[in-house]
Amino acid sequence: MTYDKNKAGGPQDHGGPQDHGGNIYSPDTNAICDFSASINPLGQPEGLAKALTERWSETLHYPDRHSAELTDALADYYGIEADKIIVANGSTELIDLIFRTLAPRRALLCPPDFGLYWRAAAKQCEVVTVERLEAAGFMPDFAGIKKVMQEGDLVVLSNPANPSGVCASRGDIISLAKAAGEVGAHLLVDEAFMDFNPDQSVLGAVEEADSFSVLRSMTKFFGIPGVRLGFLAGSVEMVGKLGAMRLPWSVSRVAQIAGVHCLGDEYWSARTLEYVERARGKLVDELAALPGFNPIDSTVNYVLVRLDPPAPDACQLYEALKEQGTLVRHCGSFGLGERYVRVAVRSVGENVELIGNLKRITGTGEVS
Repeated sequence: MTYDKNKAGGPQDHGGPQDHGGNIYSPDTNAICDFSASINPLGQPEGLAKALTERWSETLHYPDRHSAELTDALADYYGIEADKIIVANGSTELIDLIFRTLAPRRALLCPPDFGLYWRAAAKQCEVVTVERLEAAGFMPDFAGIKKVMQEGDLVVLSNPANPSGVCASRGDIISLAKAAGEVGAHLLVDEAFMDFNPDQSVLGAVEEADSFSVLRSMTKFFGIPGVRLGFLAGSVEMVGKLGAMRLPWSVSRVAQIAGVHCLGDEYWSARTLEYVERARGKLVDELAALPGFNPIDSTVNYVLVRLDPPAPDACQLYEALKEQGTLVRHCGSFGLGERYVRVAVRSVGENVELIGNLKRITGTGEVS
């Protein structure tokens, strides 16, 4: 793996043209198909715009600083007690908030992973890394983490993994949480994409231990990244500490209304999971048929692709696709150099267009 653990600052400093996907607003981007941000390809639950319009008058008032209506909806949807949930302006707010609240002695991070963890940690503490296992699709090295974990550490990792999409089992995560509790560390599991693979979630287990918390994003699965909405589930004590540190009114009334409506769509999950599984399988097969393209098995709505000769490197491929109006995620910002890109699972037509563009770029025969 090309991650340089001696370079200060973490994966976000490792080159490449992107530090995050979804930057369609750049003046030099004329994107038609955005595969760089992994948002639900079905879009948003039906009736969302209507629900916002009907309740628009509520924006004349300050939002509920406790997001009580949404918190109750989350508690019902996920089967968690409401006093163990805190809602925020996207999971990114909560990442910053938990570092400021816990003030850990060290941050134990597992590259490749989401670069914001390094940015948040750099403001607070020393960073220690335990690299993921590339041969296992970048599964966390649980034995390695347990070996170096110490009292006062904050261990942060994404599951399903970002950018690979591999998902550690519920049992492995709970075992790690118990090990953290035994040494006096805290585990923060970022389940931003777990709605796409719900069977392995540890959300319900926060009621069994104080040694870990779980982050969730509502923007990916419900197709509302422009709204910004996420939550954390943890012990009552942890939620209380975070609430005391959080700035008031960080979650707008629009976001609260949107979240309640999305959770009320009883068919959304089944429709999404059925589509993504089918579309991902087809996309992976077509990517694997391209010379030098090696997609990693994923459990979510994106696919990490290793590029080996004769495939172009990540920067060449990114720029060539960008010229054709298609954005993919260059994974240099994850510390993976020029050998990996990540592509979202999009609509049938968009997926066909991506494969067609890749065939044109690589000169691999007729476009179907």
